[in-house]
Amino acid sequence: MLTFAATFTLKTGIAMDFKRTLNTTIFHLLTITMLMLLPATGLAAPQQKADINKPTRERVKSGDKKNTDKKATDKKPAADNKATDNKPVADKKDGKTGGDKKDDKAGAVKKDDKKVNESAPNNAKPADGKPGQDTTGKAAPKPAPKPPKRPINTDTAKFDGIDVSKHQEYINWGELRKNKRIQYVYIRATVGSDIIDANYRENVHNARKHGFKVGSYHYMTNLSSINGQFENFRRTVDKNSQDLLPMIDVEVRNRWTKQQLRDSLVKFVQLIEDYYGCTPIIYTYETFYRDNLGTAFDNFPLFIAKYSNQRPNIGSRAKWLMWQFSESGYFAAVKGNKGLVDLSRFNDGCSINDILYRPGKTKPKTSVKDAVDHKEKPATINATEQKPKQEPPKKTSKQKAEEQKKAEKEARAKERSQQKAKEEAAKKAKEKEEADRKAKQRADQKAEQQKREKERQEAAQKAAEEKAKRKAAAKKTRDERAKQEASKKTNKSNKSTSVRGALTQSQRNDSIRAAKQSGRKINKSSADND
Repeated sequence: MLTFAATFTLKTGIAMDFKRTLNTTIFHLLTITMLMLLPATGLAAPQQKADINKPTRERVKSGDKKNTDKKATDKKPAADNKATDNKPVADKKDGKTGGDKKDDKAGAVKKDDKKVNESAPNNAKPADGKPGQDTTGKAAPKPAPKPPKRPINTDTAKFDGIDVSKHQEYINWGELRKNKRIQYVYIRATVGSDIIDANYRENVHNARKHGFKVGSYHYMTNLSSINGQFENFRRTVDKNSQDLLPMIDVEVRNRWTKQQLRDSLVKFVQLIEDYYGCTPIIYTYETFYRDNLGTAFDNFPLFIAKYSNQRPNIGSRAKWLMWQFSESGYFAAVKGNKGLVDLSRFNDGCSINDILYRPGKTKPKTSVKDAVDHKEKPATINATEQKPKQEPPKKTSKQKAEEQKKAEKEARAKERSQQKAKEEAAKKAKEKEEADRKAKQRADQKAEQQKREKERQEAAQKAAEEKAKRKAAAKKTRDERAKQEASKKTNKSNKSTSVRGALTQSQRNDSIRAAKQSGRKINKSSADND
Protein backbone atom coordinates (compact mmCIF):
# COMPACT_ATOMS: atom_id res chain seq x y z
CA MET A 1 0.00 0.00 0.00
CA LEU A 2 2.77 2.38 0.87
CA THR A 3 4.62 1.46 -2.33
CA PHE A 4 1.54 2.23 -4.42
CA ALA A 5 1.05 5.61 -2.72
CA ALA A 6 4.67 6.59 -3.26
CA THR A 7 4.50 5.62 -6.93
CA PHE A 8 1.30 7.62 -7.45
CA THR A 9 2.75 10.68 -5.74
CA LEU A 10 5.94 10.55 -7.88
CA LYS A 11 3.99 10.30 -11.13
CA THR A 12 1.68 13.15 -10.11
CA GLY A 13 4.68 15.42 -9.23
CA ILE A 14 6.36 14.72 -12.57
CA ALA A 15 3.18 15.63 -14.42
CA MET A 16 2.82 18.89 -12.50
CA ASP A 17 6.48 19.82 -13.11
CA PHE A 18 6.05 19.15 -16.82
CA LYS A 19 2.93 21.32 -16.89
CA ARG A 20 4.71 24.18 -15.09
CA THR A 21 7.67 23.90 -17.46
CA LEU A 22 5.35 24.01 -20.48
CA ASN A 23 3.54 27.08 -19.15
CA THR A 24 6.82 28.85 -18.44
CA THR A 25 8.09 28.10 -21.95
CA ILE A 26 4.90 29.43 -23.54
CA PHE A 27 5.11 32.59 -21.37
CA HIS A 28 8.72 33.24 -22.44
CA LEU A 29 7.84 32.75 -26.11
CA LEU A 30 5.01 35.27 -25.82
CA THR A 31 7.29 37.74 -24.04
CA ILE A 32 9.98 37.48 -26.72
CA THR A 33 7.34 37.94 -29.44
CA MET A 34 6.06 41.13 -27.78
CA LEU A 35 9.56 42.50 -27.39
CA MET A 36 10.22 41.91 -31.09
CA LEU A 37 7.01 43.76 -31.96
CA LEU A 38 7.81 46.78 -29.74
CA PRO A 39 9.92 48.68 -32.35
CA ALA A 40 7.18 48.36 -34.95
CA THR A 41 4.67 49.97 -32.59
CA GLY A 42 7.00 52.85 -31.78
CA LEU A 43 7.24 51.98 -28.08
CA ALA A 44 11.00 51.55 -28.22
CA ALA A 45 11.63 55.07 -29.56
CA PRO A 46 11.57 56.87 -26.19
CA GLN A 47 14.33 54.61 -24.85
CA GLN A 48 16.40 55.21 -27.99
CA LYS A 49 15.83 58.94 -27.71
CA ALA A 50 16.84 58.80 -24.08
CA ASP A 51 20.05 57.02 -25.06
CA ILE A 52 20.83 59.59 -27.74
CA ASN A 53 20.08 62.57 -25.52
CA LYS A 54 22.01 61.53 -22.44
CA PRO A 55 23.83 64.55 -21.00
CA THR A 56 27.28 65.46 -22.20
CA ARG A 57 30.40 63.36 -21.64
CA GLU A 58 29.14 59.78 -22.19
CA ARG A 59 32.55 58.38 -21.50
CA VAL A 60 32.40 54.99 -23.16
CA LYS A 61 30.35 54.26 -26.27
CA SER A 62 30.01 51.32 -28.59
CA GLY A 63 33.13 52.67 -30.28
CA ASP A 64 35.08 51.23 -27.35
CA LYS A 65 34.47 47.72 -28.64
CA LYS A 66 37.36 45.69 -29.92
CA ASN A 67 38.43 46.08 -33.54
CA THR A 68 36.79 42.71 -34.24
CA ASP A 69 33.38 44.28 -33.59
CA LYS A 70 34.26 47.29 -35.77
CA LYS A 71 34.12 45.37 -39.06
CA ALA A 72 30.77 43.85 -38.22
CA THR A 73 29.38 47.28 -37.33
CA ASP A 74 30.57 48.82 -40.61
CA LYS A 75 28.83 46.07 -42.60
CA LYS A 76 25.49 46.67 -40.87
CA PRO A 77 22.96 49.07 -42.45
CA ALA A 78 22.63 52.58 -41.12
CA ALA A 79 19.63 51.58 -39.01
CA ASP A 80 21.79 49.18 -36.99
CA ASN A 81 24.54 51.72 -36.36
CA LYS A 82 22.34 53.76 -34.09
CA ALA A 83 21.37 50.89 -31.89
CA THR A 84 25.01 49.85 -31.66
CA ASP A 85 26.23 53.37 -30.80
CA ASN A 86 23.73 53.81 -28.02
CA LYS A 87 24.40 50.58 -26.12
CA PRO A 88 26.49 51.11 -23.01
CA VAL A 89 29.36 48.64 -23.30
CA ALA A 90 32.08 47.96 -20.77
CA ASP A 91 35.52 49.07 -21.88
CA LYS A 92 37.64 46.05 -21.11
CA LYS A 93 40.87 47.90 -21.77
CA ASP A 94 40.14 50.89 -19.57
CA GLY A 95 37.98 49.12 -17.01
CA LYS A 96 35.07 51.55 -17.52
CA THR A 97 31.32 50.96 -17.72
CA GLY A 98 29.08 52.63 -20.25
CA GLY A 99 26.39 55.18 -19.67
CA ASP A 100 26.28 58.77 -18.55
CA LYS A 101 28.53 59.53 -15.63
CA LYS A 102 26.25 62.38 -14.56
CA ASP A 103 22.92 60.48 -14.25
CA ASP A 104 21.97 58.19 -11.39
CA LYS A 105 19.34 56.44 -13.53
CA ALA A 106 20.53 55.00 -16.83
CA GLY A 107 18.65 56.23 -19.87
CA ALA A 108 16.96 59.12 -18.03
CA VAL A 109 16.44 62.25 -20.11
CA LYS A 110 17.30 65.60 -18.50
CA LYS A 111 14.58 68.28 -18.39
CA ASP A 112 16.44 70.71 -20.61
CA ASP A 113 17.52 67.94 -23.01
CA LYS A 114 14.01 66.65 -23.76
CA LYS A 115 13.16 69.36 -26.26
CA VAL A 116 15.71 68.10 -28.76
CA ASN A 117 13.46 65.23 -29.82
CA GLU A 118 9.97 66.40 -28.80
CA SER A 119 9.26 67.97 -32.17
CA ALA A 120 10.53 65.01 -34.27
CA PRO A 121 8.01 62.13 -34.73
CA ASN A 122 9.17 58.52 -34.78
CA ASN A 123 10.50 57.17 -38.08
CA ALA A 124 10.65 60.69 -39.54
CA LYS A 125 13.49 62.91 -40.66
CA PRO A 126 14.31 65.95 -38.50
CA ALA A 127 13.68 69.44 -39.82
CA ASP A 128 17.30 69.93 -40.84
CA GLY A 129 17.37 67.02 -43.23
CA LYS A 130 19.28 64.56 -41.01
CA PRO A 131 18.15 60.93 -41.01
CA GLY A 132 15.37 60.26 -38.49
CA GLN A 133 15.84 58.17 -35.40
CA ASP A 134 15.88 54.45 -36.07
CA THR A 135 12.94 52.58 -34.54
CA THR A 136 13.29 49.29 -36.42
CA GLY A 137 15.86 47.72 -34.08
CA LYS A 138 15.34 46.22 -30.69
CA ALA A 139 15.06 48.41 -27.66
CA ALA A 140 18.38 48.95 -25.94
CA PRO A 141 18.63 46.84 -22.78
CA LYS A 142 18.81 48.61 -19.45
CA PRO A 143 22.46 48.81 -18.43
CA ALA A 144 23.63 47.29 -15.21
CA PRO A 145 24.09 49.73 -12.32
CA LYS A 146 27.53 51.32 -12.09
CA PRO A 147 29.88 50.11 -9.41
CA PRO A 148 30.58 52.72 -6.72
CA LYS A 149 33.36 55.15 -7.67
CA ARG A 150 36.36 55.60 -5.48
CA PRO A 151 36.89 59.37 -5.08
CA ILE A 152 40.35 60.78 -5.77
CA ASN A 153 41.85 63.03 -3.16
CA THR A 154 42.38 66.25 -5.13
CA ASP A 155 44.53 67.74 -2.38
CA THR A 156 47.31 65.28 -3.18
CA ALA A 157 46.53 63.99 -6.71
CA LYS A 158 48.53 65.16 -9.72
CA PHE A 159 46.26 67.02 -12.16
CA ASP A 160 46.15 70.35 -14.03
CA GLY A 161 42.50 71.15 -14.78
CA ILE A 162 38.83 70.25 -14.45
CA ASP A 163 35.62 70.54 -16.45
CA VAL A 164 32.14 71.15 -15.07
CA SER A 165 28.52 71.49 -16.17
CA LYS A 166 25.08 71.85 -14.62
CA HIS A 167 25.44 68.35 -13.14
CA GLN A 168 27.85 69.73 -10.53
CA GLU A 169 25.03 72.11 -9.50
CA TYR A 170 26.21 74.78 -7.04
CA ILE A 171 29.98 75.34 -6.87
CA ASN A 172 31.66 77.42 -4.17
CA TRP A 173 34.31 78.96 -6.42
CA GLY A 174 35.95 80.86 -3.60
CA GLU A 175 36.53 77.61 -1.73
CA LEU A 176 37.62 75.86 -4.93
CA ARG A 177 40.23 78.58 -5.50
CA LYS A 178 42.14 77.28 -2.48
CA ASN A 179 43.23 74.26 -4.54
CA LYS A 180 46.33 75.64 -6.27
CA ARG A 181 46.61 72.66 -8.64
CA ILE A 182 43.75 73.89 -10.85
CA GLN A 183 45.30 75.76 -13.79
CA TYR A 184 42.23 75.78 -16.05
CA VAL A 185 38.48 75.13 -15.99
CA TYR A 186 36.37 74.08 -19.00
CA ILE A 187 32.64 74.74 -18.64
CA ARG A 188 29.89 73.23 -20.79
CA ALA A 189 28.07 75.96 -22.70
CA THR A 190 25.69 74.37 -25.21
CA VAL A 191 24.28 71.08 -26.53
CA GLY A 192 22.96 70.80 -30.07
CA SER A 193 21.19 73.78 -31.60
CA ASP A 194 18.83 74.87 -28.80
CA ILE A 195 20.15 73.74 -25.40
CA ILE A 196 22.14 76.06 -23.13
CA ASP A 197 23.67 74.67 -19.96
CA ALA A 198 21.56 75.96 -17.07
CA ASN A 199 24.57 76.97 -14.95
CA TYR A 200 26.91 78.13 -17.73
CA ARG A 201 26.75 81.91 -17.36
CA GLU A 202 26.85 81.73 -13.55
CA ASN A 203 29.83 79.36 -13.62
CA VAL A 204 31.79 81.49 -16.12
CA HIS A 205 31.17 84.70 -14.18
CA ASN A 206 32.09 83.27 -10.77
CA ALA A 207 35.08 81.26 -12.03
CA ARG A 208 36.68 84.28 -13.72
CA LYS A 209 35.79 86.45 -10.72
CA HIS A 210 37.91 84.17 -8.53
CA GLY A 211 40.87 84.16 -10.94
CA PHE A 212 40.41 80.88 -12.87
CA LYS A 213 41.41 80.52 -16.54
CA VAL A 214 38.08 79.64 -18.21
CA GLY A 215 37.17 77.96 -21.50
CA SER A 216 33.82 76.83 -22.99
CA TYR A 217 32.82 73.70 -24.88
CA HIS A 218 29.94 72.51 -27.08
CA TYR A 219 28.51 68.98 -27.16
CA MET A 220 27.97 68.11 -30.84
CA THR A 221 25.06 65.89 -31.91
CA ASN A 222 23.59 64.73 -35.22
CA LEU A 223 20.05 65.80 -34.29
CA SER A 224 20.33 69.31 -35.77
CA SER A 225 22.28 71.20 -38.42
CA ILE A 226 25.87 72.23 -37.84
CA ASN A 227 24.98 75.85 -38.63
CA GLY A 228 22.25 75.77 -35.99
CA GLN A 229 24.60 74.29 -33.40
CA PHE A 230 27.28 76.89 -34.15
CA GLU A 231 24.74 79.72 -33.86
CA ASN A 232 23.68 78.38 -30.47
CA PHE A 233 27.34 78.32 -29.35
CA ARG A 234 28.08 81.78 -30.82
CA ARG A 235 25.07 83.41 -29.14
CA THR A 236 26.00 81.87 -25.78
CA VAL A 237 29.80 82.13 -25.64
CA ASP A 238 31.09 85.71 -25.58
CA LYS A 239 34.57 86.24 -27.04
CA ASN A 240 35.50 88.69 -24.31
CA SER A 241 34.72 86.25 -21.47
CA GLN A 242 37.09 83.50 -22.65
CA ASP A 243 40.63 82.78 -21.50
CA LEU A 244 41.09 79.40 -23.24
CA LEU A 245 40.49 78.03 -26.74
CA PRO A 246 36.90 76.95 -27.46
CA MET A 247 36.34 73.19 -27.50
CA ILE A 248 34.07 70.79 -29.46
CA ASP A 249 32.98 67.64 -27.60
CA VAL A 250 32.36 64.86 -30.16
CA GLU A 251 31.49 61.44 -28.72
CA VAL A 252 28.57 60.02 -30.74
CA ARG A 253 28.14 59.04 -34.38
CA ASN A 254 24.73 57.27 -34.32
CA ARG A 255 23.35 57.07 -37.89
CA TRP A 256 26.09 59.21 -39.37
CA THR A 257 28.71 57.50 -41.45
CA LYS A 258 32.33 58.24 -40.64
CA GLN A 259 32.42 60.56 -43.65
CA GLN A 260 29.39 62.51 -42.44
CA LEU A 261 30.85 62.80 -38.95
CA ARG A 262 34.15 64.12 -40.31
CA ASP A 263 32.48 66.53 -42.73
CA SER A 264 30.26 67.87 -39.95
CA LEU A 265 33.15 68.28 -37.52
CA VAL A 266 35.31 70.07 -40.09
CA LYS A 267 32.44 72.43 -40.93
CA PHE A 268 31.97 73.24 -37.23
CA VAL A 269 35.72 73.86 -36.88
CA GLN A 270 35.74 76.24 -39.85
CA LEU A 271 32.79 78.24 -38.47
CA ILE A 272 34.60 78.67 -35.14
CA GLU A 273 37.83 79.64 -36.92
CA ASP A 274 36.02 82.30 -38.94
CA TYR A 275 34.21 83.83 -35.95
CA TYR A 276 36.59 83.34 -33.01
CA GLY A 277 39.84 83.60 -35.00
CA CYS A 278 41.37 80.40 -33.59
CA THR A 279 41.38 76.65 -34.14
CA PRO A 280 39.25 74.92 -31.47
CA ILE A 281 40.28 71.94 -29.35
CA ILE A 282 38.61 68.62 -30.25
CA TYR A 283 37.58 66.51 -27.23
CA THR A 284 36.83 62.80 -27.60
CA TYR A 285 37.85 59.51 -26.07
CA GLU A 286 40.63 57.23 -27.22
CA THR A 287 38.82 54.45 -29.08
CA PHE A 288 36.30 56.84 -30.67
CA TYR A 289 39.17 58.86 -32.13
CA ARG A 290 40.87 55.78 -33.56
CA ASP A 291 37.66 54.24 -34.94
CA ASN A 292 35.88 57.33 -36.30
CA LEU A 293 38.23 60.30 -36.72
CA GLY A 294 41.58 58.68 -37.37
CA THR A 295 44.55 60.45 -38.89
CA ALA A 296 42.35 63.07 -40.58
CA PHE A 297 42.49 65.21 -37.42
CA ASP A 298 46.05 64.56 -36.25
CA ASN A 299 47.03 68.20 -36.78
CA PHE A 300 44.30 69.57 -34.51
CA PRO A 301 44.73 70.34 -30.78
CA LEU A 302 43.30 67.22 -29.10
CA PHE A 303 41.84 66.55 -25.65
CA ILE A 304 41.64 62.76 -25.12
CA ALA A 305 39.62 60.99 -22.42
CA LYS A 306 40.86 57.64 -21.10
CA TYR A 307 40.06 56.63 -17.53
CA SER A 308 43.12 54.58 -16.82
CA ASN A 309 46.64 54.79 -15.51
CA GLN A 310 47.86 54.17 -19.07
CA ARG A 311 48.40 57.23 -21.23
CA PRO A 312 46.25 57.62 -24.39
CA ASN A 313 47.53 56.00 -27.56
CA ILE A 314 45.89 57.47 -30.68
CA GLY A 315 48.70 56.99 -33.18
CA SER A 316 52.25 58.05 -33.73
CA ARG A 317 51.43 61.19 -35.76
CA ALA A 318 48.85 62.70 -33.41
CA LYS A 319 49.99 64.54 -30.31
CA TRP A 320 47.33 65.25 -27.72
CA LEU A 321 47.54 68.33 -25.50
CA MET A 322 45.49 67.14 -22.55
CA TRP A 323 44.44 63.80 -21.07
CA GLN A 324 41.25 63.37 -19.03
CA PHE A 325 42.28 60.47 -16.82
CA SER A 326 39.48 60.37 -14.23
CA GLU A 327 35.88 61.37 -13.58
CA SER A 328 36.13 60.90 -9.82
CA GLY A 329 38.02 63.92 -8.51
CA TYR A 330 36.36 64.91 -5.23
CA PHE A 331 35.97 68.57 -4.20
CA ALA A 332 34.10 69.60 -1.08
CA ALA A 333 33.23 72.90 -2.81
CA VAL A 334 31.09 71.01 -5.40
CA LYS A 335 27.58 70.24 -4.15
CA GLY A 336 26.18 68.19 -7.07
CA ASN A 337 27.20 64.81 -8.56
CA LYS A 338 28.42 63.73 -5.09
CA GLY A 339 31.20 66.29 -5.36
CA LEU A 340 32.87 64.42 -8.26
CA VAL A 341 34.53 66.31 -11.13
CA ASP A 342 36.54 65.26 -14.22
CA LEU A 343 40.31 65.58 -13.79
CA SER A 344 42.82 66.11 -16.59
CA ARG A 345 46.48 66.89 -17.04
CA PHE A 346 48.78 68.26 -19.76
CA ASN A 347 50.85 66.06 -22.02
CA ASP A 348 54.63 66.18 -21.63
CA GLY A 349 56.01 69.41 -23.07
CA CYS A 350 52.59 71.12 -23.04
CA SER A 351 51.41 73.88 -20.73
CA ILE A 352 48.67 76.46 -20.22
CA ASN A 353 50.27 78.60 -22.95
CA ASP A 354 49.23 76.01 -25.57
CA ILE A 355 45.51 76.48 -24.87
CA LEU A 356 45.29 80.23 -24.19
CA TYR A 357 42.77 82.08 -26.37
CA ARG A 358 44.61 84.52 -28.66
CA PRO A 359 42.09 85.58 -31.33
CA GLY A 360 43.53 86.25 -34.77
CA LYS A 361 46.97 84.79 -34.07
CA THR A 362 46.19 81.11 -34.67
CA LYS A 363 45.67 80.26 -38.32
CA PRO A 364 43.41 77.37 -39.47
CA LYS A 365 45.52 74.23 -39.79
CA THR A 366 43.41 72.32 -42.28
CA SER A 367 40.60 72.42 -44.80
CA VAL A 368 37.86 70.03 -45.86
CA LYS A 369 40.08 68.41 -48.49
CA ASP A 370 42.93 67.98 -46.03
CA ALA A 371 40.85 66.69 -43.16
CA VAL A 372 38.58 64.17 -44.86
CA ASP A 373 39.81 61.05 -46.61
CA HIS A 374 37.38 60.46 -49.47
CA LYS A 375 37.37 56.69 -49.42
CA GLU A 376 33.65 56.75 -48.75
CA LYS A 377 31.02 58.37 -50.90
CA PRO A 378 30.85 62.12 -50.10
CA ALA A 379 28.08 62.86 -47.65
CA THR A 380 25.39 65.49 -47.92
CA ILE A 381 25.45 67.47 -44.69
CA ASN A 382 22.56 69.74 -43.72
CA ALA A 383 20.50 69.11 -46.81
CA THR A 384 17.87 71.66 -45.83
CA GLU A 385 20.49 74.44 -45.89
CA GLN A 386 21.46 73.65 -49.48
CA LYS A 387 18.20 73.98 -51.38
CA PRO A 388 18.29 72.82 -55.00
CA LYS A 389 18.37 75.61 -57.52
CA GLN A 390 15.19 75.98 -59.55
CA GLU A 391 15.49 76.97 -63.18
CA PRO A 392 13.69 80.26 -63.86
CA PRO A 393 10.75 80.12 -66.31
CA LYS A 394 11.44 81.17 -69.87
CA LYS A 395 10.70 84.82 -70.58
CA THR A 396 8.54 86.10 -73.44
CA SER A 397 9.75 88.64 -75.99
CA LYS A 398 7.58 91.29 -74.34
CA GLN A 399 9.16 90.61 -70.94
CA LYS A 400 12.63 90.68 -72.49
CA ALA A 401 11.83 94.05 -74.19
CA GLU A 402 10.51 95.48 -70.90
CA GLU A 403 13.56 94.25 -69.05
CA GLN A 404 15.80 95.78 -71.73
CA LYS A 405 13.98 99.10 -71.48
CA LYS A 406 14.21 98.95 -67.72
CA ALA A 407 17.91 98.16 -67.93
CA GLU A 408 18.47 101.05 -70.39
CA LYS A 409 16.50 103.38 -68.13
CA GLU A 410 18.53 102.29 -65.14
CA ALA A 411 21.72 102.72 -67.16
CA ARG A 412 20.72 106.27 -68.17
CA ALA A 413 19.75 107.10 -64.62
CA LYS A 414 23.04 105.71 -63.43
CA GLU A 415 24.90 107.71 -66.06
CA ARG A 416 23.05 110.90 -65.08
CA SER A 417 23.80 110.19 -61.46
CA GLN A 418 27.47 109.67 -62.26
CA GLN A 419 27.54 112.87 -64.38
CA LYS A 420 25.86 114.81 -61.62
CA ALA A 421 28.31 113.40 -59.13
CA LYS A 422 31.20 114.43 -61.38
CA GLU A 423 29.77 117.96 -61.75
CA GLU A 424 29.27 118.21 -58.02
CA ALA A 425 32.81 117.02 -57.48
CA ALA A 426 34.16 119.52 -60.03
CA LYS A 427 32.11 122.32 -58.47
CA LYS A 428 33.36 121.45 -55.02
CA ALA A 429 36.92 121.27 -56.33
CA LYS A 430 36.54 124.68 -57.97
CA GLU A 431 35.01 126.19 -54.85
CA LYS A 432 37.80 124.74 -52.83
CA GLU A 433 40.38 126.11 -55.24
CA GLU A 434 38.76 129.57 -55.12
CA ALA A 435 38.61 129.45 -51.34
CA ASP A 436 42.26 128.43 -51.23
CA ARG A 437 43.16 131.28 -53.61
CA LYS A 438 41.29 133.85 -51.53
CA ALA A 439 42.79 132.52 -48.37
CA LYS A 440 46.25 132.76 -49.93
CA GLN A 441 45.50 136.30 -51.16
CA ARG A 442 44.35 137.33 -47.68
CA ALA A 443 47.44 135.79 -46.22
CA ASP A 444 49.65 137.65 -48.72
CA GLN A 445 47.90 140.94 -47.99
CA LYS A 446 48.28 140.44 -44.30
CA ALA A 447 51.95 139.59 -44.75
CA GLU A 448 52.41 142.73 -46.91
CA GLN A 449 50.68 144.89 -44.31
CA GLN A 450 52.84 143.43 -41.60
CA LYS A 451 55.93 144.09 -43.74
CA ARG A 452 54.94 147.73 -44.39
CA GLU A 453 54.13 148.26 -40.74
CA LYS A 454 57.49 146.88 -39.79
CA GLU A 455 59.26 149.11 -42.29
CA ARG A 456 57.31 152.14 -41.00
CA GLN A 457 58.24 151.34 -37.46
CA GLU A 458 61.88 150.87 -38.45
CA ALA A 459 61.85 154.24 -40.35
CA ALA A 460 60.21 156.04 -37.42
CA GLN A 461 62.77 154.56 -35.08
CA LYS A 462 65.59 155.58 -37.40
CA ALA A 463 64.18 159.17 -37.72
CA ALA A 464 63.88 159.40 -33.97
CA GLU A 465 67.49 158.29 -33.63
CA GLU A 466 68.61 160.88 -36.25
CA LYS A 467 66.62 163.59 -34.52
CA ALA A 468 68.18 162.69 -31.22
CA LYS A 469 71.61 162.80 -32.83
CA ARG A 470 70.91 166.23 -34.39
CA LYS A 471 69.59 167.54 -31.11
CA ALA A 472 72.65 166.34 -29.31
CA ALA A 473 74.93 167.91 -31.98
CA ALA A 474 73.04 171.23 -31.76
CA LYS A 475 73.33 171.23 -28.01
CA LYS A 476 77.01 170.52 -28.30
CA THR A 477 77.43 173.34 -30.77
CA ARG A 478 75.56 175.74 -28.49
CA ASP A 479 77.64 174.71 -25.58
CA GLU A 480 80.81 175.29 -27.55
CA ARG A 481 79.60 178.73 -28.72
CA ALA A 482 78.64 179.69 -25.21
CA LYS A 483 82.03 178.60 -24.02
CA GLN A 484 83.71 180.60 -26.77
CA GLU A 485 81.59 183.69 -25.99
CA ALA A 486 82.45 183.41 -22.36
CA SER A 487 86.12 183.11 -23.20
CA LYS A 488 85.96 186.12 -25.49
CA LYS A 489 84.15 188.16 -22.89
CA THR A 490 86.74 187.26 -20.31
CA ASN A 491 89.59 188.23 -22.63
CA LYS A 492 87.94 191.57 -23.49
CA SER A 493 87.38 192.42 -19.88
CA ASN A 494 90.98 191.68 -19.10
CA LYS A 495 92.11 193.79 -22.00
CA SER A 496 89.88 196.71 -21.03
CA THR A 497 91.16 196.61 -17.50
CA SER A 498 94.78 196.66 -18.63
CA VAL A 499 94.18 199.63 -20.98
CA ARG A 500 92.34 201.56 -18.33
CA GLY A 501 95.21 201.02 -15.91
CA ALA A 502 97.84 202.17 -18.41
CA LEU A 503 96.00 205.45 -19.22
CA THR A 504 95.60 206.25 -15.64
CA GLN A 505 99.40 206.15 -15.03
CA SER A 506 100.01 208.37 -17.99
CA GLN A 507 97.46 210.83 -16.79
CA ARG A 508 99.01 210.64 -13.39
CA ASN A 509 102.35 211.53 -14.77
CA ASP A 510 100.83 214.48 -16.68
CA SER A 511 99.06 215.66 -13.59
CA ILE A 512 102.21 215.50 -11.60
CA ARG A 513 104.04 217.55 -14.17
CA ALA A 514 101.24 220.12 -14.29
CA ALA A 515 101.22 220.42 -10.53
CA LYS A 516 104.90 220.88 -10.41
CA GLN A 517 104.64 223.65 -12.94
CA SER A 518 101.91 225.40 -10.96
CA GLY A 519 103.64 224.94 -7.64
CA ARG A 520 100.99 222.91 -6.02
CA LYS A 521 101.60 220.08 -3.67
CA ILE A 522 100.49 216.88 -5.14
CA ASN A 523 100.42 213.51 -3.63
CA LYS A 524 99.68 210.16 -5.40
CA SER A 525 96.19 210.01 -4.12
CA SER A 526 95.19 213.37 -5.46
CA ALA A 527 96.89 212.62 -8.65
CA ASP A 528 95.02 209.48 -8.84
CA ASN A 529 91.83 211.35 -8.16
CA ASP A 530 92.55 213.76 -10.86
